[in-house]
Amino acid sequence: MWHSCTQVDLDAHFTGKEPTIRKLFDAWLGFVRKYGGPVTVIPQKSRISFQARVRFSGAIIHKQWVDCTFWLKRPIQDDRFDKVEKIPPINYVYHFKLTDTAQLDERLGSYVREAYQVGQQKFDQ
Repeated sequence: MWHSCTQVDLDAHFTGKEPTIRKLFDAWLGFVRKYGGPVTVIPQKSRISFQARVRFSGAIIHKQWVDCTFWLKRPIQDDRFDKVEKIPPINYVYHFKLTDTAQLDERLGSYVREAYQVGQQKFDQ
């Protein structure tokens, strides 16, 4: 999904940002761990990746929101996503802007659970 040969300090992503942005990121990370499982957090130059066996989710930090992402092996219809990257033949990376922890609901949890299986390389094709 994403590759980087460089790692940076996680806190560097939050320099100049309001503390609420760090809280949103921490909520997203906790949500991924709750609905998925253990992940390795990999801070990179422009994003923060979450890895199970492979990288399957992550975040891009902005001044007023956190761009949350995850990888699925199928298309889904949900209006919360503002961007969907289709990577042929059957890969989809979903993006949504997290501005409030209330967005982290059960339906999103089911997608994250499925994405975690992709990250574990345990999925039906």
